[in-house]
Amino acid sequence: MAPRSIRIAVAGLLGVLVVGCAGETDSPTRPSDGVVTSATEDPATVVPLGVDRYLLSADEGPGLHPLSPPQTVSGEPFPLPEGGAAVLERSGYISMTYQTGQGDSIAGVSSVLLFEDEAGARDWMTYETSDEVLRHELPDGTFTWFQVPDVPGATGWTGPDRHGNAIGNVYWTQGRCMMLVSIETDGPRVEPLSASAQAIFARTGGTCPDE
Repeated sequence: MAPRSIRIAVAGLLGVLVVGCAGETDSPTRPSDGVVTSATEDPATVVPLGVDRYLLSADEGPGLHPLSPPQTVSGEPFPLPEGGAAVLERSGYISMTYQTGQGDSIAGVSSVLLFEDEAGARDWMTYETSDEVLRHELPDGTFTWFQVPDVPGATGWTGPDRHGNAIGNVYWTQGRCMMLVSIETDGPRVEPLSASAQAIFARTGGTCPDE
């Protein structure tokens, strides 16, 4: 069965992203075009050059071929629980750059959340992977957690979305970047998510743009 629509609520869950299901569509093999829920973007936000190269390439991980050019938003990355906006501000959030993709019986999103410093990226990852945030996005979700070898601090989960579709996320930080790859597929999820994190980390040397 082909993957149904997914969205990045950023999160993280999805944050882009918590990942959640966008709902039913007439095209079951195509992710939702509206992948990000964001507040009004600030045109003055300056996104460092080269952020795009930190997104997943088509030949890495699950083999997601881009459906659209990378996009950047500076508002909240996904609908936050009460008090979440204050946590986001304290973390020094700047922007999120993301790109949707699709492969054989799989769809997903690769994203990079940029913060003012490394501590902020780590703090936000802790918050985004917390029970509070996950239960806000998927109140009845069952999460199976996994770790990723060779990528320091990388962690992920798999489970059903609100409609029972099989989804998964993997999160890790590189300097002031928090990386997130989210997929929906009826096939294996831990292996492609782990491969995604390992490929990006190896290709970029675990770095993040400084300016």
